[in-house]
Order: sequence, then C-alpha cells, then structure tokens
Amino acid sequence: METFVYSCPDLKELKKVLEGDTLSDNSFTRLGYVLREGKPYGVPGYLVYFKTDASRSGVFTDQLKAVPGCEPVAADVKKKVTDAIEAEENAATAGFGSVFG
Repeated sequence: METFVYSCPDLKELKKVLEGDTLSDNSFTRLGYVLREGKPYGVPGYLVYFKTDASRSGVFTDQLKAVPGCEPVAADVKKKVTDAIEAEENAATAGFGSVFG
C-alpha cells in the first residue's frame, strides 16, 4: 500500500471528484479518504489523504489531476499529515478495543 497526500485549493471542484460515481470500483468513496483543511499543516486549501495499491494509484491520482491546482504535497508535509492521521486511527482503534475489552 502506498500513501498519497494532495493539496487542492478548490473544495467545490475537489468534492465533485471525491464524491462522484460512488458505485465505481475506482471511486474515492469506496477507497476511503481523509479530507482536511491544510492550514494546520502550513498548506493553503485542502488536503486529501488516501492509501491504495501501486497498481491502482494512477487511476486515483489522474482523477485528482483533473482538479485545477491539485498537486502532491512536499515530503515533509506528507509525513506530518500521515503521522497525524495514523495516530488518530490508532487511538480510535485502541479506544474501540477497550470498549469491548
């Protein structure tokens, strides 16, 4: 699995891509993604985080390239975003596990 983080300035256009064609196998909705405001990470606009196999990554990255101004973030920003989201996921999993003991 590869991790991708893209910065996109236009939320309206970005949501058209992320929420479009939910029944397709190449849908972001089916894949799962995290949408965040970029400001806390020092990036203007919005950030999209997702993971996919290398064999399918081109389909999703091409969809994002269709959004004007949407580009992959720098390596240091990608690490910050990835670390923050994975920490939240791990905390949620641990919390869920403690509920069922």
